[in-house]
Amino acid sequence: MKAIVVTDEAAGTAGMKLVERPEPDAAKLASLSGVSYGDVVVQVHASGFTWDELTWPSTWTDRLGRDRTPSIPGHEVAGVVTALSYGTTGLSVGQRVFGLTDWTRDGTLAEYVVVEARNLAPLPSDVDFTVGAGVAMTGLTAWQGLFEHGHLRAGQSVLVHGAAGAVGSMAAQLARQVGATSSAPDVLPTVRRRLTSACRSSSILRTTYWKTSAASIWFSMSSAAT
Repeated sequence: MKAIVVTDEAAGTAGMKLVERPEPDAAKLASLSGVSYGDVVVQVHASGFTWDELTWPSTWTDRLGRDRTPSIPGHEVAGVVTALSYGTTGLSVGQRVFGLTDWTRDGTLAEYVVVEARNLAPLPSDVDFTVGAGVAMTGLTAWQGLFEHGHLRAGQSVLVHGAAGAVGSMAAQLARQVGATSSAPDVLPTVRRRLTSACRSSSILRTTYWKTSAASIWFSMSSAAT
């Protein structure tokens, strides 16, 4: 199969090369010999790559700190299941799926990828593969920020900084879905029109004072936000 691999961290994206790699061994996957329980093979129809993956230690070493190059980057995927490991349940061959691959395993910039079934979800037939691959990481990041860390509930308000970006726009829509009110500061008019159906965009500046309370959450894309 064709895949993009990296071998030199210092080379950055210039070091990404298209090569031939062996396809996942479906027969071995389905047997008791050398099996990794819970894995499935996915034929990749769309994948996502985050540029700073090439700075992550997990791109270059495994969990034991051993060199794992040449490695395949990319962690977001949407495609079709082509094989199941022994004992895998919850998915079937031919099913459309989307999700994330493990950080320390070969990724999705390839024609096929092996993924743990628990990291995949069914992709509805009316959702395009490119959309599926594009929402996995951004959607999970927004969900964790709003609900696992912010404990957002219906009736609360959330101020979304960076609402024009991938994670920010997802956060605005998720907040709306649970009955919260979302506001997006510093959004350009063209972007504001696209967000109107999901949140109440305003022209307030990033420096506008936002009084936090039990009924409000500040969701920021900036690492400086505390």
